Amino acid sequence: MIIKPHLMKWGIVLAGAVIMTPAFANDALQLLARMQTSLRSLNYSGQLAYSQGTDLATYRITHQAGEEQDSVVRLDASESTQVDKTESFSLSRFDPLYAAKEENYSFDFGSDMRVAGQTCKVVVARPKDKLRYLHRYCINPDTGMLLKYSMMDRDQRVLEQLVFTQLSVDVDTAASPIADTATMVEAAAFNTAPAPIARMAAREPAKVNTPDNAKLGNTKLVFGHWDVSALPAGFKVVKVISETEEKAAPQIILSDGMTSVSIFISPNGAPKVEDNITMASGATHILSHDMAGHSLTFVGEVPLATLQAIQKGLRYVD
Repeated sequence: MIIKPHLMKWGIVLAGAVIMTPAFANDALQLLARMQTSLRSLNYSGQLAYSQGTDLATYRITHQAGEEQDSVVRLDASESTQVDKTESFSLSRFDPLYAAKEENYSFDFGSDMRVAGQTCKVVVARPKDKLRYLHRYCINPDTGMLLKYSMMDRDQRVLEQLVFTQLSVDVDTAASPIADTATMVEAAAFNTAPAPIARMAAREPAKVNTPDNAKLGNTKLVFGHWDVSALPAGFKVVKVISETEEKAAPQIILSDGMTSVSIFISPNGAPKVEDNITMASGATHILSHDMAGHSLTFVGEVPLATLQAIQKGLRYVD
């Protein structure tokens, strides 16, 4: 399901000229880590709005602690499009962060906000180059609950956003503050469909090969027949999914610690060369390319130039 946004424009506000320190950035990372724990461990229910591209959708969501799937119903779906009223996604599967590297992003706090009648603290992950987008989270510091999330480009245009309009949280299930970032969800939990609503959908691949199963050479990192050694700065392979016993991996998942990119691979049957085909919806870009008799599709919530850099660095190894 692809949804496109009601565009909004807003600034990042910091209190005066705040000088960021390592301790301050670590506090921001700790709050992000607590958010991810809370999204899985809290009992909560409410309504949220989600935008991507030029469309806006509203949902009713209910979550029970420990459940991987939420009860989600789209409220604004027409009868012609509402085949199944229940959506299959979960905020607890919101793109997991894993040891986000500060060489790729800087982390700081923005001003506090009121969302859905609750106070939340803004955490901003600012990219240090043009390969990534800015991520802005508004988190209730008492419960760790995410109340609002936005992804912005370098011009601070909102590409993707979700925000609770109503929310009730069972405070008795609230997670305790964590001491460090070591408990951040590992990258193996990544779900990599194009948009948050889609990427939250549960998937059960038949076979999963972790990066530890890769063939390591002197400078090469090879999965199946694909050498992914030449990746853009900050990105690494975090998961390889194979649905068959074939050597070629049908999906390779990359991440820079804040966002993920999937490379879907399928045989063409015969080699052919075509110009790259690109599509975009909100923050999500899709790039299709043929190489060595295979169709490659690159999908990620990153600038198109990032997908192009990943594609140019990919090599087929016979």
